[in-house]
Amino acid sequence: MKRFVVLFACSMVGCNFGRDDAKVPGDELGSYRVVATLESSSCGPGALGSKDLWEFDVKLSRDGNDLYWLNGKEVIPGTIASDDISFAFDSGVVVPVIPPGKGELGCSIKRTDTASGRLSSSSTDVTTFKGTMRYGFQPLQGGDCQGLIGVEGGFYALPCEMNYGMNATRTSVGEPGS
Repeated sequence: MKRFVVLFACSMVGCNFGRDDAKVPGDELGSYRVVATLESSSCGPGALGSKDLWEFDVKLSRDGNDLYWLNGKEVIPGTIASDDISFAFDSGVVVPVIPPGKGELGCSIKRTDTASGRLSSSSTDVTTFKGTMRYGFQPLQGGDCQGLIGVEGGFYALPCEMNYGMNATRTSVGEPGS
């Protein structure tokens, strides 16, 4: 069981942003160092290897009212509000955590990710951004996820969510039209 929890944790909160980004849409705003602080978690302390302080790198680009979060593996589209600085992202994934087996239903969990915040500028010269990130975890119906509850690296309860406050500072300037 522990092996499944570790694999699940890597697929759920592993955000080691690489250097092999997909093509950057629109105007690249730059690369940012994000410092995220855990504000609340109903998943339990250390669920999925979560930490109270989490740091990672991300690139942002903008094309009109579309903002793109480039995490090194994929481009996540978001929107910029009419004030030209407020942004929001929504994404999600279903992860099969425990495969079904002889007499066992297995377990799949839907993770929903949201981020929102404010850019420091309405231009392409965004030096910082601040906001919140939320990760929600919901077991899919028809499965049995009890084996993930109350185990090291697992969950305190399901469904649950983790909420982080984030502050980001630009580490390198992007290339317009890249």
